[in-house]
Amino acid sequence: MNIQLVKKNNVDQDMMSYEKNLRQHKLKTAGMVVAVIAIIGLCLYGIKISLDHRSYTTCEVVRSFDRSDTITTKYTEFLSYVIKYSKDGISCVDSENNLVWSQTYNMQDPVINVCQDSLAIADRNGTDVMIFNQTGMQGQVQTLLPIRQISVSQQGVLAVLLEDGDTSRVNLYAKDGSQIVESKFELSETGYPLRIALSADATKLAVSFLQVQNGSISSCVAFYNFDSVGENYEDHLVASKILQGTVMPDVQYTDSTHCFFAGAGELLFFEGTQIPEETADVTIEQKILSIFSSSKYVGVVTEGEEKSYTLQVYNMQGKQEFRTEFDQDYTTLKFSGNNILIYNDFEYTMMNHAGNIFFEGTFEESISDLYTLSGNNRYMVLHAGRTDQIRLK
Repeated sequence: MNIQLVKKNNVDQDMMSYEKNLRQHKLKTAGMVVAVIAIIGLCLYGIKISLDHRSYTTCEVVRSFDRSDTITTKYTEFLSYVIKYSKDGISCVDSENNLVWSQTYNMQDPVINVCQDSLAIADRNGTDVMIFNQTGMQGQVQTLLPIRQISVSQQGVLAVLLEDGDTSRVNLYAKDGSQIVESKFELSETGYPLRIALSADATKLAVSFLQVQNGSISSCVAFYNFDSVGENYEDHLVASKILQGTVMPDVQYTDSTHCFFAGAGELLFFEGTQIPEETADVTIEQKILSIFSSSKYVGVVTEGEEKSYTLQVYNMQGKQEFRTEFDQDYTTLKFSGNNILIYNDFEYTMMNHAGNIFFEGTFEESISDLYTLSGNNRYMVLHAGRTDQIRLK
């Protein structure tokens, strides 16, 4: 009996020792994993800080191409390409200035709208619209009434604001030109539609109305849903808000769910897959001089305090990402790639997504446009007679 008890006690002690060693080994392994993750996190954070504060001192021209377009040609970024358009036609070129596609037309006042991998160009006050993607033209739309504005979705569905006397109409068209939706706004009831914006998935339309009653002005920001959810609401109107004493002349959908309205001293942010809800109301105390946006951010330029201008950048939840001041006079200010480009005919400032200026320079010849090609150090510069690729060093 005693021998068996001793053996059992020895077995129990061995098992307890084994379990203790196993626990210590697991804790040691977990500690090593945590330490490795922490080191990787610190390294990534260090790299981010280094990139956020990296700056360049000079630039060089690495390639040049002759330009054959006219001085009236306008430009816009489209994916990794540059779109050139005028009264006579539109073309798409890559970063090496190679022609990707082109299309001729006759438009008196061409206006363009881009949404991810689709773009549309229309003759303002005319009746023609063309829809493109990166391979070329995908369809045409011809309206019966004069075109005031257009907004295209990612799939190429097109929203068109049309003028019809005391009535405004917003029609939605498929790429083949067929009409999908027709909406009518009586100015005496809804007010005057200042701006429209179609969501990237083409299910929601945001409209900013100007209303005047008894000599006072107000704005109505409204959302229409053309999906099955909207069928349960009168006129597909799923959300709206009245803003007394203010005008909201700008509205943009940055993707399928995020939208913002901009007016005198105010930014309104909305989010929703079906019925948009207000997520932030941002008051801008200084006079707003410029508003620009990307798929992730909204930039606002106001009169500065110490320097000429103040730049505030917000994410699509209405949270301020950064605030900074700059003193360069500008004709263009835009998001390009991961950067913010500020420039006029001869001077330019480049700022990263954290608000840090990493390069400032001047050109000997005037420029008409500037685009990011890759990262923070390669750019395309459009002069009057040629296009340069430059690299920062």
